[in-house]
Amino acid sequence: MASKIETFFLRWTIDGNTTTAAHASQHQALQRAEELMREHGCDLEIILHLNQIEPSSLLFNKKRMRDWCRDGFPVVRI
Repeated sequence: MASKIETFFLRWTIDGNTTTAAHASQHQALQRAEELMREHGCDLEIILHLNQIEPSSLLFNKKRMRDWCRDGFPVVRI
């Protein structure tokens, strides 16, 4: 049986413009999120989904991302 390939979707909004980027791993997605938050601040509107962009696929909501940023980007284990 073939294993399911996971895709992590990072979505952020800057100045009213929303961007979505697909990443092959959670690590890559969180690395990009950290880069964005270091550049734009911890209050950046940013979320992370697994495999699709729907409420049921949400891994990190805006509050969790903000808290992660304010805590200094600790290692994430899911």
